[in-house]
Amino acid sequence: MILNCIAIDDEPTAIDLLCRFIQQIPFLILGASLSNGIESLRYINENNVDVIFLDIQMPDLSGIELARILKGRNTINAPAIVFTTAFDQFALEGYKVDAVDYLLKPFGYQEFLRAANKALKWAELNVNSLSIKPNDKVVIYLKVNSQKVKIPC
Repeated sequence: MILNCIAIDDEPTAIDLLCRFIQQIPFLILGASLSNGIESLRYINENNVDVIFLDIQMPDLSGIELARILKGRNTINAPAIVFTTAFDQFALEGYKVDAVDYLLKPFGYQEFLRAANKALKWAELNVNSLSIKPNDKVVIYLKVNSQKVKIPC
């Protein structure tokens, strides 16, 4: 499985590191590296994004706020979020928005690879849970005149 990802950080050195790490992992494809949350939200709305490597402390729209917006959409294909930050005090909030992982800066390649593998497993679970096999019998139920009616599809 190949995952489309983006890196979001307002620090150029952090973006450079994220991009280098992403390029070393065969199942990650870097769609964009972005420096602020508002620009990132536009990109996410217009592109297929599976994983977001996301800084928390950014101007205009923080990483936590961006994650809350994405979580609030309740979409089936919501991207996995891996926070990449120097601040450990936001860890609990990160898990409240269903972050896949939380990397504290400075982090090395091994930690990044572990987080990327977690995102891959998360994506595989989502795909497998949504997949309908050819032999699956799909039905829907409708309420008609106060009775439940089963309709095969």
